[in-house]
Amino acid sequence: MKAIWHTTDIVHGGTTLKDRQAPENGNMALHVCQDPVAVLENRRILAGQTLPLDHWALPWQKHTVNSHRVTAAERGRGAADKDTSIMDVDAVWTTEPDTLIGVFTADCVGLLVADPGIPLVACIHSGWKGTAQAITLKIMRELISVGELDPARAQAWFSPSILQDSLEVGPEVIEAMEPLKELGLDVDAFWRRSEDPDSDRLYLDNQGLNVAMLRMAGLPAENIHVSELDTKTHPDCFSYRNEGRKTGEHFTFGWIESSDPGTGAS
Repeated sequence: MKAIWHTTDIVHGGTTLKDRQAPENGNMALHVCQDPVAVLENRRILAGQTLPLDHWALPWQKHTVNSHRVTAAERGRGAADKDTSIMDVDAVWTTEPDTLIGVFTADCVGLLVADPGIPLVACIHSGWKGTAQAITLKIMRELISVGELDPARAQAWFSPSILQDSLEVGPEVIEAMEPLKELGLDVDAFWRRSEDPDSDRLYLDNQGLNVAMLRMAGLPAENIHVSELDTKTHPDCFSYRNEGRKTGEHFTFGWIESSDPGTGAS
């Protein structure tokens, strides 16, 4: 399975990529697919490199700001049947070892956050709607407030997403971002106008806004790892802007390594 991998001493994860040699180009999302059997084959391939499928627990995202703490008892949810997914959440996190969590994205931001000292792993999905609702800042502050994340120690990795040069939006999207100013975010620094003087279109830096939220939450700049892969232009990426609903989705995932040598990938 083609993927970008990230690791700490005890927390591991990454983001899958489009792979033309894999079934359905490596699509990992059961809720957006042409052939569920193909997606399950891709998941089984990744499970062989990570944890067995019955140790996965996955959400069905709806562009909310809802989060969910995943327990060991929820292993298997959404892994082989989308209807058993953790419903209507766009961020999942866990402190349970041997429990793989993740989020699905095409042009949206996928974010993997790890604190190996707790240990904790979190995955966040943030399209422009999630960004307008400050999902990343909300989840980071939530985890800090319950003592499950030390921002000075945490690491954050971004999935490929649609970058500013490709993310053309209407003024209604920028208007939706205006409430972020009340949180202290300089929204105006993250968009620019079209070069066409007759156009009201703008270009939004969605990844940059999420970086700013991580910085507001206290993560050091050196612990934040952005992606240079633009999903609209890079051949290894899925993109709704390019392919519409027939496109697949990346999977940004993570898990905490067990101290029990008898468990893990198989």
